[in-house]
Amino acid sequence: MSWLVVFYLILGLYIFYILWLTFGLPKLKSTDFKLSNQPETKFSVVISMRNEAENLPALFQSVSDLSYPKNLFEIILIDDDSQDESWKLARAFQAHYSDIKIYLLSISEEKYTPKKNAIYTAIRKSTYPYILTTDADVILPENWLKSFDAKLQSTGADLLAGGVIVAKNSSFLSHYQHFDMLSLQLFGLASFARNQPVICNGANLCYKKQAYLDAEVNYGKEDIASGDDVFTLQKFKQLGYEIDFLSDAQSVVWTRALESFEGLWHQRRRWASKTASVESWYMKSVGVLVTLMQLVLVLGLILGFWESTFFGFLINAFLLKFIIDGWSLTRMAKIQNLGFCWTDFFKVSLVYPFFTLFFSLTSFYGKFEWKGRRFKK
Repeated sequence: MSWLVVFYLILGLYIFYILWLTFGLPKLKSTDFKLSNQPETKFSVVISMRNEAENLPALFQSVSDLSYPKNLFEIILIDDDSQDESWKLARAFQAHYSDIKIYLLSISEEKYTPKKNAIYTAIRKSTYPYILTTDADVILPENWLKSFDAKLQSTGADLLAGGVIVAKNSSFLSHYQHFDMLSLQLFGLASFARNQPVICNGANLCYKKQAYLDAEVNYGKEDIASGDDVFTLQKFKQLGYEIDFLSDAQSVVWTRALESFEGLWHQRRRWASKTASVESWYMKSVGVLVTLMQLVLVLGLILGFWESTFFGFLINAFLLKFIIDGWSLTRMAKIQNLGFCWTDFFKVSLVYPFFTLFFSLTSFYGKFEWKGRRFKK
């Protein structure tokens, strides 16, 4: 079997998988719902922060704009040894919005790595039955809590995973992150629809407090820097808890793009530290398939200088992948009421194999930095 046949086989498997994912999305239509005029779910919103002074004003404004009865939620801000004015801004926010239950905490647990310690500490101090975690660099939509309440009233789920969108700006790197996150959401949402839930995002994740405490989601994962979200999902799944994905566009939170390639690289290395510990052959198989797809595109370019048939493969594979990927992402964007620019997507597609392959091949080794700290793999 020639290498060209192998390349086309990988392309065929990749296209089949993307189509399988995308055609699974309509299965979610049966879970459509309307916002309730009588919210009833009580939420403890947990937000960990470390050196987030630049992002906190926008977050706090979005919190104050939440359209939800103030007696049904509390905000727990937990500081992870910030070295900037994050604590000062949080105190000012607490003082200014006295009608909102806002609690400021510092990490008191030393059981896990810092992010896990922050969340665990906050959850133990929370008073409401449902935990909703998010990050300090996001902007929350007005009906965020209403969307989760409506879904919980209709399903009674033990865990609900919500969407996260990276906001585009003028930089090319932000465009890459926007489409990359959109593809991750396609993978996550469609995998839920196909009864194969494997990933979620802690920037928009809701679960029952008691279920979290009973599950001991970080047991055996204490030294892994990331994974507070995926490990929770996996443990809930193992224990047979009811889990679901909230696809409602009004529940999606927005986050800022990282500004440097180095910062993005360290983020991917941090994500890889948890991915390697997830016990899911489905997730690992998809990761291998996606990496191989990027690899054959890059090899097609290189080998094309020696044999022109590989250039032919590269052109065919790139165009087919671009059309199928773009079509599937437009379906995902429509679910979340997002616009989709084919021109921006084409530009990102030209470098996507190189970026993604680089992150895949370098993310499982060495150390990485996060929030001014260094972690080992």
